[in-house]
Amino acid sequence: MKKFTPSLHRNGASRAGMTIVELLCAMSMSVIALGAAFVTLITVQRSLNASLYQVDAQGDQNRVFAYLRRDLRGASAVQIDAQGTQLTLTIPAQSTPTFNLNLGLSLLSILTPPQNASNNITIQYYRQGASIIREVNGATTELSSSATLFNVSLSGSLVQINAGFQPHYTLLAQGQSAAASTWTAYVHLLNATPNEE
Repeated sequence: MKKFTPSLHRNGASRAGMTIVELLCAMSMSVIALGAAFVTLITVQRSLNASLYQVDAQGDQNRVFAYLRRDLRGASAVQIDAQGTQLTLTIPAQSTPTFNLNLGLSLLSILTPPQNASNNITIQYYRQGASIIREVNGATTELSSSATLFNVSLSGSLVQINAGFQPHYTLLAQGQSAAASTWTAYVHLLNATPNEE
């Protein structure tokens, strides 16, 4: 006698693949996952660009103030023009010190080079568009490319420098720009004669 064993599988056609509903569900879940990954990638890329720009802008700001501090401390004459937007410095040219064996001179005069008025260096600082320019005897160098403000004021021997820097990235998709950062530095003139116009 033959035993009847029920088959666990129906017919061969139903085992062959997925239904259209299952396929659509799988595709929609894949699209949602890829969309979320794409949005995350764009957000991370914007954040990275903003961070890189911030590092560059901070380097520009540090460079502007480092040059200004160094030049102001070594200046023999300071002139502020155009209502504080242009700074002109006169710096004595450095020559190589020679050891003078005349023992009648003081030690300080032996080690310091003689100052010659005809070898002075003229340095100008000003803002041109979004750049802060340092001009040495006619040769220009761009110190920053994101400047929104450059103003110098003088009170006795104290020079106050105000500079603003605008970030290039935006905060939101609507294009709202981030607020500019304003920096202020104070430098005491060591041996300069101020001349403010």
